[in-house]
Amino acid sequence: MRGPSVVAAVLLVLVGATSCRRRESARPAADAGPVAAVTSGPDAGLELSVAKLDGFLAYERLLRGEPAPSSREVRRLSQAVDGGARALEEAYAGLRRRTERAQAVRVDAGLSQTEVQALETLTAEVALARAGSGGPELEEALRSLEAAKDQLPAEQRAGVERTVVRLRAQQDRARTLSEVRARWGDEAVDVVLAREKAVLELWGVPAR
Repeated sequence: MRGPSVVAAVLLVLVGATSCRRRESARPAADAGPVAAVTSGPDAGLELSVAKLDGFLAYERLLRGEPAPSSREVRRLSQAVDGGARALEEAYAGLRRRTERAQAVRVDAGLSQTEVQALETLTAEVALARAGSGGPELEEALRSLEAAKDQLPAEQRAGVERTVVRLRAQQDRARTLSEVRARWGDEAVDVVLAREKAVLELWGVPAR
């Protein structure tokens, strides 16, 4: 009975490793990376360079700074005896200034709103694919599962083997970004990977 209990424990680790990597929530790297503009695949609709990507990252970081006051905060400030209205005004004024700075950064980088939307999708797809790799926890759990499966009855072993094959394929897609490359083209994905750490931080995915 040791075999099934070991496999059950490892499967719990697998579920935790893959789900946590997807749930876990920047500063561009110092290297220059690719510098030539590249045309992405037919789904992308943008010309991408490292300079534009840096502009996009700076734009997004500005927009994702201090959030707008919540409805609860608005109510709290409106009920304040002294200075509530002024504090609320200042909060919204700060938000407007930050939005204006972000738009100036976008324009300076030569990014249209359409390009920003495309970059949001592309960088999110890269980050999500990387999150699917599961990290070292998944690799260790898979090795344990492969070692323990031989202790199982044949009918259970087949299901475990299918799980291992599926997760290995997921790891491979995360490593090669094959699905993202198929949609956007190698050049566009390679430009994003020149700033991979900053892109992962933007989308809250821990760097490997």
